[in-house]
Amino acid sequence: MDFAVIQSALIISLLIYDSAKDIKYREIPNEISAAIALAMVLDFNVQNLWGLAAAAVFFITALFTGKIGGGDVKLIIALSVVCGLWGTVFLLFSAQLSMLVFYAAYAVILKINGKKAEKSLPFVPFITLGYILLKIFY
Repeated sequence: MDFAVIQSALIISLLIYDSAKDIKYREIPNEISAAIALAMVLDFNVQNLWGLAAAAVFFITALFTGKIGGGDVKLIIALSVVCGLWGTVFLLFSAQLSMLVFYAAYAVILKINGKKAEKSLPFVPFITLGYILLKIFY
């Protein structure tokens, strides 16, 4: 049995559920982040704990900018122990880049329609995309 595949499928399922919650309510249930962190045991690698270093940078950024929600930080910390250092860096880069591209297109479309774009977006859908891209390319 390939526990890495089971782990990835479980995490993707949890992230999709979390994305729906974030889009609808702008809240991220702590239970989902905890379940993702616990999924680490399915394919544990002690080297993956280095992912906490990347999560720490994300946390510090959130702390000083105030632009990143606490639920997003907890979710990234949970994912970091599954993805490892470079996996977490890839995930965060992919999530940020996809959010930037989406926001640019969203803002342009609204501008054409004479409206103004919101300044904040739910981040979990982009984290989910980043995790899926990580599993495909990394």
